[in-house]
Amino acid sequence: MQTKVFVIQSSSEELKPLRENLKNFLQAAGFEGLPLENILVALGEACANCIRHSYRGEPGHEIQIHAEDQAEKVVFKVRDFGEKIDLTRLKPPELPPQQGGGLGVYFMQTMMDKIKYNTAHSNGNEIILVKYKKGGRRHEDSNPKK
Repeated sequence: MQTKVFVIQSSSEELKPLRENLKNFLQAAGFEGLPLENILVALGEACANCIRHSYRGEPGHEIQIHAEDQAEKVVFKVRDFGEKIDLTRLKPPELPPQQGGGLGVYFMQTMMDKIKYNTAHSNGNEIILVKYKKGGRRHEDSNPKK
């Protein structure tokens, strides 16, 4: 198992370099093509949500991305230290959207095999995203409120 930690600041300018570093990690884990791109989109959405919602767009706050390459899957834990999320306010998106935004969680749910929120932290948020490798188990539980 290989583990890597990426740390960025709460700024959209940090997302492109993060994407390149994550791409290298994913290629080393055996991902390519559409699965690799889907993971990058989902992780970008998770980080954008940290910036937009937890830190209210304020730059200079830390976001940690813990990446684990396991035998059957990759596991990402995206952690911020901002305002806690109210899981009761997460609603399914309106499709097609009538206004901009609101699709990040939907993208994460559809592009990843598992999504889970860890609400045990005294401050901030952590979202756990899992993608199975070819031949690995799929779709154990994608309920984001667990």
